Amino acid sequence: MFQLTETRKRWLLIICMFYVAFVFLMHKWGHQGDMEFWIDWSKYIFNYGFVHVYDNKNCNYLPLYLYVLRFHTIIQGNLQDIQDNMYTIKYYTIIFDIIGAYLAVWFVKDEFKKLFYFVLLMLNVAYFYNTALWAQVDAIFTCFGFCAIILALEKKTVLSALSLLIALNFKLQALVFIPIVGLILLPQLISKEGIKKIVIAALIGFVIQLLILWPFISNDRMYQVMNVITGSVDKYPYPAVGAFNLWSLLLFNRTIEGMYDITDKVKFGFLTYKQIGSLLFFLGTFIAVFPLMQHLYKKYIKKEITSFSLSTIFLIAALIAFNFYFLNTQMHERYFHPAMISLAAYAFYSGRFFPFILGSVAYLINLERVCWYLAMHNDTYMKSFWMDQRFVAFLYLILMLFMYYLLYAKKRNSENDIELDI
Repeated sequence: MFQLTETRKRWLLIICMFYVAFVFLMHKWGHQGDMEFWIDWSKYIFNYGFVHVYDNKNCNYLPLYLYVLRFHTIIQGNLQDIQDNMYTIKYYTIIFDIIGAYLAVWFVKDEFKKLFYFVLLMLNVAYFYNTALWAQVDAIFTCFGFCAIILALEKKTVLSALSLLIALNFKLQALVFIPIVGLILLPQLISKEGIKKIVIAALIGFVIQLLILWPFISNDRMYQVMNVITGSVDKYPYPAVGAFNLWSLLLFNRTIEGMYDITDKVKFGFLTYKQIGSLLFFLGTFIAVFPLMQHLYKKYIKKEITSFSLSTIFLIAALIAFNFYFLNTQMHERYFHPAMISLAAYAFYSGRFFPFILGSVAYLINLERVCWYLAMHNDTYMKSFWMDQRFVAFLYLILMLFMYYLLYAKKRNSENDIELDI
């Protein structure tokens, strides 16, 4: 039975204090383009009903987040308040930033360090910028995806699979969590009990998915949902869409806006930019997960006694998300967000904070260069060398190379690290 211990009371108080502080201090607007989309879709839901939301041709988000906008329209109650109070959608999203930060310190035993690391992450501008300043919603699917990793590590197979399913229903970018969650859960397939859990997860997942989609299925509008899913691929067919990634280095002479003047279907040799990015992503992901695959082979095929460190799990998770953002074309700047929480967790358990710090700096500059919140459109500030996309992309490149080095180099033990039996 759940008991509200003194420790839990303290955590509840701290979490509530952070939430109230963010609610009162958050900027009362966000990224102009995205805020106008939220307002437009919310008004469409209010005027025509939730099931007609995809009649608005600009609506390109999956249904689960549209339920959040539907809740917002009900709370506001009229068109004027829907528009004037659109910024309050941040009040919902910041909950998932806070939960994510708590999950990042889930396995830390020392209560003082646990609290310190939690506060450290919550005060990291790069971590909360996307929600508190931009008003985007990547924190929601990131929270559910990271929760799926935690649940998988705790051998809660059904809950892990369902958490991943929910993440995917918010944004398809949650696919970056599939490789690490899948490999952690893979040993479950070799036992009858594990197979039973997976069947249960599939059945419950089917029911949840049916409930999410039912308004569209029952009104013969499922084709609109499918159009959003299929249309998300190649919706922005450019080398980069605000992301300062590998393509900012390869296409060195292109400005941020200049990326929109060409498509990722341009060929280099016999491969398009998109195909090159996809191949690099799959290669990078394979190199990232190889140590875990090697561990599983030794333990379950060769029957060797071996263990795997918790920090390495989070390093691999960060690398997969980072590869997705840094190597692929068509990437938005926000797609680095899932890597942030895993980088933080890696720092907390390994004691190596340099990747977390460097990732935070690069991500913050990338977000700020696109959103322009902190400088309020100061043109001189935005044209400074450290705001240049090539400089930021170079920081990202250093980060990626260093992360791979850490993955394969000999590791010193940290007092916070845990050897896992997976």
